[in-house]
Amino acid sequence: MEYRIIITQNNKKKKVLSTGYDLRNIKKKYFKIKDNNKVLFPKKNSTYKKLHPINHEILLLKEWEKDDLPYSGRDNMGKNISISDKQNNWTILHKDLFEIEEKFTVYNYKKRLSVIEIIKYILLKPHQNIIVKQINYINNKLLIHQNNDFDVILCKCSDDCERLYITLKDFVDNNPTPNILFTGKIMKNKNSIYKMIMDKTKWGKDKIYRTVTRP
Repeated sequence: MEYRIIITQNNKKKKVLSTGYDLRNIKKKYFKIKDNNKVLFPKKNSTYKKLHPINHEILLLKEWEKDDLPYSGRDNMGKNISISDKQNNWTILHKDLFEIEEKFTVYNYKKRLSVIEIIKYILLKPHQNIIVKQINYINNKLLIHQNNDFDVILCKCSDDCERLYITLKDFVDNNPTPNILFTGKIMKNKNSIYKMIMDKTKWGKDKIYRTVTRP
């Protein structure tokens, strides 16, 4: 009997995390993954410049057998419903909500960074001398200024950028860190900010002025 742990996105299979033939072992693995699913910045979709939650779930499945009963769950209205594989390939044993950490494109970094990595590698980057770090944002671009330079973090849209800004501010508020100044959304001298970003990144005007990233 084969068992699987999978992640779904909006009720469609996204990824197989594990397979096995021992129910006890894979059940233990399932609950360990579920209990360790602690996400600082959950991934969301951006459509029409607005953010929408993504329905991620973690499922423990077994190969379907004739006498298997459908999984009993609840719909968005809280009503009891039965959930089963229409193709009768798998039976749901357990199903829970699951969150996936968002990752961001950061200029001059080879890989996309999570919020925790942004905090570790950029926000809390040590300096020999006392230095004031400034964090602000313009459209979908968050800027972290320090040491006469700045980092540019691309977000999906303006709402996502504001959400990242608030997350970083909450972290600093709850973990007092000296010399970090949050100055909010950039409302004045926008053209000079755009030019500053363009001079640093060499990005074209389309990317600089764009308020959303491409899907």
